[in-house]
Amino acid sequence: MALTLLCLIAEVLPSSLVAQSLAEVARREAERRRELDRQGVEAKVIEGDPAQLAPNGNLSTSSSVPRTRAPGDRTSEARRSGTPRSYRTRIQRLDREIRSREERVAALQERLRKERWALPKVGRLSRSSGSATSQERLQTQIKDLDSKLKQLKRERREVYDEGRRAGFHPGELDGKGLTP
Repeated sequence: MALTLLCLIAEVLPSSLVAQSLAEVARREAERRRELDRQGVEAKVIEGDPAQLAPNGNLSTSSSVPRTRAPGDRTSEARRSGTPRSYRTRIQRLDREIRSREERVAALQERLRKERWALPKVGRLSRSSGSATSQERLQTQIKDLDSKLKQLKRERREVYDEGRRAGFHPGELDGKGLTP
């Protein structure tokens, strides 16, 4: 019942209102469950043989046997120290940030170069419109971006080295080689 209501809401309302409506529905459901717990009403648990419950239907069951791994298995070691995918996504995120900062620095340097060789402005000049202050401001922005860029590169190198120490190959970390 609730699922069909949620599907109906999702089809009828725009996406911005769906999130609000879904949150409202979830809040109401939580309140309803708290009220039932307070009243002492127990939840109904369906028990029985699955073959008898759904003889011609599709009913899945799960076993309660936990899966175990061998002590020397690489995947359990990888889960303790991180997976190649987690390192790869961190490295890719840092690469994207580095590229965007480098592009921003290049754009600011080009703008600074153009301002240096621009002709002086004609007409009435205000105090704040001096080209020297503008060039100084651009130079400080470039210095700030350069320091952030160095920090990002250092962080990327540390993440890469951490992945190597965890036992992953360069291809696994860069996403360019064979990955399991």
